[in-house]
Amino acid sequence: MIALFLMLTVIAGILILPGWYWANKRQPQDAWICFLPAAGLALWMLLTALGFGAQSLANFVETPMIAGVAVVAAYLKFFVFDNISALSSYGKVFAIAAVMLATIVLRTFMPVLPE
Repeated sequence: MIALFLMLTVIAGILILPGWYWANKRQPQDAWICFLPAAGLALWMLLTALGFGAQSLANFVETPMIAGVAVVAAYLKFFVFDNISALSSYGKVFAIAAVMLATIVLRTFMPVLPE
C-alpha cells in the first residue's frame, strides 16, 4: 500500500513538472505544487483511517483519481489562473481546494466496491 501511494505521488509529481517548468519561465512558481498529489493522498488515508466513506480494499481505485485531479488542478493553476491577472492570487487556493474537495467527494459518494 505504501508503495502504491509513493508510486502515484511520484508519477503525478513528474506529470506536473513540465507545466511547472514552463510556468516558472514566465513567472516564479513555488515547488510545492509538485507535492499536491501527496496532500490529496494523505487526506484520503486520513479519511480512510477515520472510517469515513465506504471501507473496502477495492476502494483503492479512488487514489489514481485523486492523483489525476491534482495534475489537472496544477495545470489549471499554471495555464488559467496565472494568465489572468485578477485570478493569479487565487491559483494556489484553487489547486489545494480542488484536490481536497475531490478527495472528500470521492470518499463520500463512492459506493462499496466488491473485492
